[in-house]
Amino acid sequence: MSKRRSNATRVFRKAKSFPAWYVDEFEIPSSKNKYVLFYYASNMGEIEHPQYVHFCVVSNDNNRYVIKGMQIKHKASAESEALWLPQIHSYTSHFLQRYSERFLHNEKLSANEIAGMYFLRNPQPLLISINEEINRNFQKYGEFNNGVRVDDGFCFAQTGIFCEKDIDKNKAADGMLIVYRTFLNLLDMSDAQREAINKVCLESIKRCKEEF
Repeated sequence: MSKRRSNATRVFRKAKSFPAWYVDEFEIPSSKNKYVLFYYASNMGEIEHPQYVHFCVVSNDNNRYVIKGMQIKHKASAESEALWLPQIHSYTSHFLQRYSERFLHNEKLSANEIAGMYFLRNPQPLLISINEEINRNFQKYGEFNNGVRVDDGFCFAQTGIFCEKDIDKNKAADGMLIVYRTFLNLLDMSDAQREAINKVCLESIKRCKEEF
């Protein structure tokens, strides 16, 4: 990692203006999966120790997905113990395109630069439920239709939990998948939608504090 960071540092030392960023890409031959390190220096003071995020790029037929792994605490029921649950956050090309158009407003960025900017600016996504005040057509997307509140706006997503039954016949989650479909700038949403999102977010945060 330090060797790869030194490549970014050399680029930043030559930068004529800030912020500056550097994309380091490499591929695993056996899987053909691509991994990306995104380095970012907001000013000269971050040249030697830039901010960075990492993610994976997976191609399936003609579809391209950006993958980010995370962990959250999860309870199978109100009475069960809270356990760390692995999460896979999968971002479609459409989502990243909309994020660039509706928030970054920079047509010159590559797909990996857009993803790097997104992860750097939105490190803590908050998964919430969707209701008709947020999206009046939410029911047609099924029970796994959710929203994700991030610093830069609001994401519409679909979720799935991988489970196996334990000896007590209770469902124990093994992992969670979140597929991000599209991004909305909060400024493009109505006052009623923003209020509904804030209300659900506060309820989710309160519930997490009580349970964990």
